[in-house]
Amino acid sequence: MAKMSLADLVKLHTHPNEWFSRRARAELTTRAAAGQDLGVAKDQLRALCDTRPEVTIQLRALWSLFAIGGTDDALLKKLLRHPDEHLRAWAIRLLSDAWPLDTVAGRRPSWRSDYAPAEHAAPAWQDEFVRLTRDDASGLVRLWLASTLQRLPACQRAALAAALVAHKEDAADHNLPLLIWYGLIPVGESDLAALVKVAAQCELPPTRKFIARRLAEDLEKNPGPLNDLLGVALASASPEFVGDLLAGVSEALAGWRKAAKPAAWDALAQKLSGSSDTALRDRVRGLSVVFGDGRALDEVKLVALDKTAEMKQRQSALQTLIESRAPDLRQICEQLLAVQFLNSFAARGLAGFDDPAIGEALVKAYRQFHQSERPQLLATLVSRSSFASPLLAAVGAGKIPRSDLTPFHARQIRSFNDPALNQKLAEVWGEIHETAADKQQLIARLKQQLTPQALAKADKGAGRAVFIQSCAVCHRLYGEGGDVGPDLTGAGRANLDYLLENIVDPSAVVSADYRMTVVNLKDGRVLNGFVVEKTDRTFKLRTMTETIAIERSDVSAMQELAQSLMPEALLQALSEAQVRDLFAYLMHPSQVPLTATRP
Repeated sequence: MAKMSLADLVKLHTHPNEWFSRRARAELTTRAAAGQDLGVAKDQLRALCDTRPEVTIQLRALWSLFAIGGTDDALLKKLLRHPDEHLRAWAIRLLSDAWPLDTVAGRRPSWRSDYAPAEHAAPAWQDEFVRLTRDDASGLVRLWLASTLQRLPACQRAALAAALVAHKEDAADHNLPLLIWYGLIPVGESDLAALVKVAAQCELPPTRKFIARRLAEDLEKNPGPLNDLLGVALASASPEFVGDLLAGVSEALAGWRKAAKPAAWDALAQKLSGSSDTALRDRVRGLSVVFGDGRALDEVKLVALDKTAEMKQRQSALQTLIESRAPDLRQICEQLLAVQFLNSFAARGLAGFDDPAIGEALVKAYRQFHQSERPQLLATLVSRSSFASPLLAAVGAGKIPRSDLTPFHARQIRSFNDPALNQKLAEVWGEIHETAADKQQLIARLKQQLTPQALAKADKGAGRAVFIQSCAVCHRLYGEGGDVGPDLTGAGRANLDYLLENIVDPSAVVSADYRMTVVNLKDGRVLNGFVVEKTDRTFKLRTMTETIAIERSDVSAMQELAQSLMPEALLQALSEAQVRDLFAYLMHPSQVPLTATRP
């Protein structure tokens, strides 16, 4: 193409095959870089863009014009009103791409608030973008405008965002609510009041929830914006709007035992006390407790103990009492220990009291817990050495099945570094071998056992049952299971070596996102998990059974280890047949029926 005339290169933009248009654009770009005069080509490309009815040809001409510096404000402004949404969208994109270069460094500005001055020439288009957002019916155009948010100086994003969030038809869109929020994040660092104005007209539930959470995170340092937002909620007639805002505030204050009460809270709480939405009333009560309302605490206790209340309400109430550390929490939890589906919450509340008698009571109540709730009880029992001792005694006596105690629990017990507990664990459950030589020997032995012939005889349905018991608490496969660890559906499961290396030696290669953190709390508990969120006051620890919000002031020591949350010796508790069935199931390319009951 290097020998073709400019006219022929332009003509290639009309070729039915897109490849010729791309090659022509590349050649024109090369000639422009070499300093060749492309004035004729620019005129001809403009003619294509103006006169051809085919949108694809107009787009090809527009892209080449931009690549060789042939676009200007007049052309792009005209395209912002083009009848086709794709041309309008690309005009937005190219306008933002064409914003002035940093003449000193020879690069485009980053548009961070600390770099781009408010008077910079590029955002002169902002008023036109706001008009387009308000008047354009195209979701595609709004998507590109939302993408442009992150190219604006932070101080100029709120106006465009406010126009974007006013479109109720985008409430269920998978991308727009999040994309708009990503553009607003820097605004929270410089102008929280601007976020309040955006939230006041926001029709997108995820976006308004994120804004409320961001304002609540600054409650201690800057309470004014959150109070203003609660004032907006007070004036709103939409229960959904208010519910989303309070959901965001609750997320931000998760783990807080006490917080300064905003001036507008009492009026809002009073208004919502008569709501027919029980979930909303529960949320209001929970926040009132955090804001120090003693009457709300008494109401929460009554709900938790009310045998006629819905189970979800009772669970929510008991969780609120646990988070606020109610004065009579122990007595309430002991009273509810016999109530199925509420007793797992009661066990969580009792975990805060370092008394061997509580460990004995929890072990004694083990059979009263529904099978699906027992993992939460076991997580509580292995959080304290004083609880782990009666647990191991019960396993040794056959009162709790040995198979219910997993390598996760065994490693948690070993983290206490208590020789007596380690010895008892070895007696009733077994040893955990962690040396590199042990792992390599096990991998070699399993490779000899798990031959294609052996795997062909496996019961994949039984293997699925083993997966549910041993792996699904953390890993998802075919849409079923937990989200503590990576989703295995798309992993290299057909490769036996891959599976063996990751199951036998899970800590060999650990992503930073899945490194285990050991948290020692001041009340004596030891928790294992990985940190998923952090704020100045709290952090969230994801364990194998739950996500716990923890105040930093409650932590005595915290250590991140270069090892996976997934323990070694995962296969130790399984029989040879169970190991074979599990690997056959994992290596199978599709889901299979569950042909065996869960152990």
